[in-house]
Amino acid sequence: MTVLSIRSQDFEISRRVEEFQNVVAAITKVDFVPDDQNSFTSETSIGVLQNLIVGYGRHSASTAFRTPGHAAETADNVMFHIPISGICSIEQRGGERTELRPGLVYADPGEVPGVIRFHGEPTEGFYVSVPRVHLSDATLGLNAMLRGTAPLTAQWRLFFSYARSLHEELAILAPEEAEQCATHVQDLALMALGATKEAAEVAAGRGVRAARLKAIKADVDRHLTATDLTADAIAGLHGVSPRYLRSLFEREGTSFGDFVATRRLALAYRMLSDPRHAGSNIARIALSAGFGDLSWFNIRFRRVYGMSPKDVRALSRLR
Repeated sequence: MTVLSIRSQDFEISRRVEEFQNVVAAITKVDFVPDDQNSFTSETSIGVLQNLIVGYGRHSASTAFRTPGHAAETADNVMFHIPISGICSIEQRGGERTELRPGLVYADPGEVPGVIRFHGEPTEGFYVSVPRVHLSDATLGLNAMLRGTAPLTAQWRLFFSYARSLHEELAILAPEEAEQCATHVQDLALMALGATKEAAEVAAGRGVRAARLKAIKADVDRHLTATDLTADAIAGLHGVSPRYLRSLFEREGTSFGDFVATRRLALAYRMLSDPRHAGSNIARIALSAGFGDLSWFNIRFRRVYGMSPKDVRALSRLR
């Protein structure tokens, strides 16, 4: 896997636009033409895996041209554009000019020439490129969407959030983990496009489950110290049943309660090791980390870390 970063500000000022254009054309197969060469800014971060490309871009007013020559060099992929902020428009051969705003997703057949126009203030967007062969189980939905937009439904939001998380964490993932996540992204695309019944069942049991669990874990971390952090409460936030939520954790060989306890213990450990909390007694730290029972906290802490909270605090003072 490869992570690439292209930023206009990294090029020498006198030749910034020309050198930037050469690099972008070689890597992304588009010709970038800024409205104003003096104020032009652009940054792109691309993660390249064997069967997936994920990327983020932020551009000032400019136009990107995919010429017939560039299109001929492009693999048979479908690129999904998800605007984050600002407005841009896209027009491809065989299609109409389409305005892209946040809340929409556009399906771009990569082998088709076209023009993307970034308007006004810097425009932010995310994109995911998937080999068409991996979308064959949703051909009808894909063909209906090509060169057009669809609302960012719950299924597309799952696709977007999971792909964006993969992009952010790609540099620290082991290759086999990254490729497994790429499969999950493909599954989520199939679900959003309306896969065949058989394919949807496989995708739901793999990609959708992984994306939901990731989102649920993130919400646990956001509400970690809340006294009302329960499976019922988190399930309600995600529109699933508590039973389904618990089954997601059970498939990982743990439980919702054990996951919450582990995250809270890790928080308590960090606080005990942090000089800024040296004035707080252990009971207060346990309470701040979300524990209501001090004796249970002490037992669980020793079981996980092999030492008492008091030992951890004493050890941190010796460093």
